[in-house]
Amino acid sequence: MSMRAPPVARSLAAAAVVLVAATGARAAQYPGWGDTGWVYASKRDCCNAAIDIAAQYSAQACVDSGGVPRPFAGASQRGTCSSEWTQQDDGSLLYRCYGEASVWCR
Repeated sequence: MSMRAPPVARSLAAAAVVLVAATGARAAQYPGWGDTGWVYASKRDCCNAAIDIAAQYSAQACVDSGGVPRPFAGASQRGTCSSEWTQQDDGSLLYRCYGEASVWCR
């Protein structure tokens, strides 16, 4: 005599296996880099732009890998920036900023 689980129990067990497998997938980060080129902007605006460019590249890398990028939450640190500047003959400043950001991907 064979003791088989009822169809509902087998379905629940299969669903549990799928759920565990799905939640076992790990989130990843894909680094991105951004370069603004020389711009007439404040250092703050230049850095924000460079980090935004880097975040866009990072999010695209996530999408390209089949994932879904997660947006930055609140006012948390979004990335890092380094900059250089030069001064024109008329006294105006030009900044060039390099940003790095990693968007979480699920």
